[in-house]
Amino acid sequence: MRIAYYTETYVPNVDGVVKSILASREQLTRMGDDVYIFTCGTQQIIQSNKDPYVFYYDSIPFKPYPSYRFAINPYPSSSVIDSKKIEIIHSHGMGTMGIAAERIAHKRKLPFVGSFHTLIQYATHYISSSAAIQDIAKKIAWKYLRWYYNKCDVTIAPSRAIASLLAENGFANVRVIPNGVDIVRFDVRDAEFGRSEFGLKDDEKVFLFVGRLVIEKNLGVLIKASKSIIKEVPDARFVIAGTGPAEEHYKRLVNEHKVSDKFSFLGFVPESKIPSLYKNSDVFVFPSKFETQGLSGLEAMASGLPVCGADYLAIKEIVVPGINGMLFNPDDPQDCAECAVEVLSRKKQLSAGARETAKKYSSIETTKQLRMLYEELLDKK
Repeated sequence: MRIAYYTETYVPNVDGVVKSILASREQLTRMGDDVYIFTCGTQQIIQSNKDPYVFYYDSIPFKPYPSYRFAINPYPSSSVIDSKKIEIIHSHGMGTMGIAAERIAHKRKLPFVGSFHTLIQYATHYISSSAAIQDIAKKIAWKYLRWYYNKCDVTIAPSRAIASLLAENGFANVRVIPNGVDIVRFDVRDAEFGRSEFGLKDDEKVFLFVGRLVIEKNLGVLIKASKSIIKEVPDARFVIAGTGPAEEHYKRLVNEHKVSDKFSFLGFVPESKIPSLYKNSDVFVFPSKFETQGLSGLEAMASGLPVCGADYLAIKEIVVPGINGMLFNPDDPQDCAECAVEVLSRKKQLSAGARETAKKYSSIETTKQLRMLYEELLDKK
């Protein structure tokens, strides 16, 4: 098959959408398919790109979150669609790249698939601090998303929780296909990099978060919970890996709660070191209220790291209490603290269950499901 992926975010960005695209592309290529990527870029990225399967289009940044961009004119991609004899178009975004994907797919009568990756309707704080404006923006976002995804032959939701949410809000033809995780990459016996690489001591109990530093990731609840955790675990160390527009906000919050000596903000950690970071940690804390699936939690599980996760949306779908971690009320710091301490005390037992859970989300298996969907749609055409 010859497949086109349209996306607002791609390498060099590192986020859940990019990871899912890379995993699918790798497996589909191994299965003998050709996957072409159409995405946003800067002039520097466009000029330095050496991948003949990736096409970057000049773009402008989204000011509140500059790493996300909007393509100025992605429509010349239609000539590439024709020259490469693309058979199916799969959109991973709903911005200008996504609009181009929809128009080109329908004009050429190609099967059109959309993946629902991001709950943009719950990120209206980027637009305004006014609650009234945020409420109006949320309603507009739902209306726009419903309009866009109902143009797809199939909308892929990465979890049952999100599929239910979409169905409740008028989305048609929703299919659950999880994003995959490279199990082999994360299920390593020994860490390539030791604790000293991350500024950690051998006797510390490491509570880890990996992800974008944005308000919707709800890290404030962990920071507020940290004092209670320290009372029970005096050698606790809280490690935050990632960057984002809320980084300074979270650093200020850590200072306000007088726990800065217990927190390590690592900033951007190269993907090559992420498996070692999981291996050198004791508990993965996942307080986000914004997850459509929770790939970083599954990566942690693949590494044998149990999860203390928010009892919210997709996280409560991957975390099975007493099997691979525990759940807590994401609005309750004390509940978060108790959860983190309990998961640490049961780490050995929960680690085995975490690995078994992650195997269900192997990128090999999830890509097989994706490929079956593509074949089904091509047969209908």
